[in-house]
Amino acid sequence: MSRSCPLLRLGLTLLCLAALAAGRVGDGLAAGPQDPATLVDRIVAVVGDTAITQSEMQEYIFRLQAQGVRPPQDRSQGVSFLEQVLDQKINEVLLVIYAEREGITAKESEINEVVEDRIAQIRRNFPSEIEFQQALAREGVSSAEFRMRVYEQARAEYMAQQFLQVKVGQMQPVPVSEDEIRERFEAQRATLGPRPATISLKQVVLTPQASEESQLLALEKIEQVLSRARSGEDFALLAREFSEDPVSAQNGGELGWVRQGDLVAEFENALFSMQVGEISDVVETLFGFHIIKLDRVRGAERSARHILVRPEMTAADTARAHELADEIAAALRAGADPDSLIRLHSDPDERSSLTQFPQDRLPAEYQQLITAAQSGDVIGPFRLELPGIEGGKWVVAEILELDPGGEWSIDDARESVRQSIQQERMLQKVVDGLRKKTYVVVQEDAIVTMVSMLYAAETPIR
Repeated sequence: MSRSCPLLRLGLTLLCLAALAAGRVGDGLAAGPQDPATLVDRIVAVVGDTAITQSEMQEYIFRLQAQGVRPPQDRSQGVSFLEQVLDQKINEVLLVIYAEREGITAKESEINEVVEDRIAQIRRNFPSEIEFQQALAREGVSSAEFRMRVYEQARAEYMAQQFLQVKVGQMQPVPVSEDEIRERFEAQRATLGPRPATISLKQVVLTPQASEESQLLALEKIEQVLSRARSGEDFALLAREFSEDPVSAQNGGELGWVRQGDLVAEFENALFSMQVGEISDVVETLFGFHIIKLDRVRGAERSARHILVRPEMTAADTARAHELADEIAAALRAGADPDSLIRLHSDPDERSSLTQFPQDRLPAEYQQLITAAQSGDVIGPFRLELPGIEGGKWVVAEILELDPGGEWSIDDARESVRQSIQQERMLQKVVDGLRKKTYVVVQEDAIVTMVSMLYAAETPIR
């Protein structure tokens, strides 16, 4: 077996699951997935000291199918298709090899985010969680093993992307002519769809604050609970008695397994600096005051409990935030500088500006107000109801631009098309350079073998 990069360790299961759920296996590879033990692991190409096998290419084609790539129905066109696919596979292997040689590493939090998105996307192709688990079982893979395979693939792709970014960043942009831009735009126009309606704005987001007296009372309470926890009282029992987290309190404050990126920053920074069994100092977040106990560590994951005490938020506190929002709205309508008001009053954890943001992705509260608004208008104050934030948050926004959308024009797309062409050429230059200094050989009968594999079944490709 080859000394292969993580990208090549995916296995048939991941590559086939999405296609199986969508009914695509058989559309292009009519033969369908085989038991990995029965695959003939012939070498079809060698890249440096890494071999690419026939089974790996079959896996790779399944992955392309799951992404919507359809092999040509005409067997005579299959040769050209498979030459392109093999060439793409070789490039992927090259990039990962050189990324590893240059010591490029993957950021755990970013990889985990990609992994969760991919698994969620695949799960959505199944009618239920039970059927998803049954599909895994049929392939002889546990949930943990499946997640690890997704992780390894995402990690390898991340490393390759980082390597390309470094190399492209060291190059001078290549020139692209206006004729090339127009030719590419016309070729892609039919696939672009309508240009979405967008909005650009600046906003002040106010989070109501409890009174100083209420905060001191909450802090005193959580410090008393902390003292009892550190003196040896059962943390779970203390959480059931004192925690004001409506979700975790009845479970003894248990949060389950979490990863970096799952939690608010202050809580996460404390948790991921702790040792197993340790109880944190008091941690303040926008939700209130916490104490945390780290129970277990599993790779990049942490299993923890917490106790939350919230400062009491009164109607007067919410009214005070509303009054300030009214004053900010009046100031903006009178011509005040939004950036100054943002610096003075806005919640730093919230985005202060949006640029060409799709209108249909805005919360409903925004959408209701902008239907009758124009560029230059100030909307609000309006309240956003948010889980865990008593009284919600108040928003005042100045609309810089409202674009109704419509058909794409060359002027809309010129710069993005230019950058796309430049990027393609620069990436190709990097890959070509790697190929020149790396031993790359394709077996003489590789394409013939893969064509037979692709069109082996008697059932016609649909």
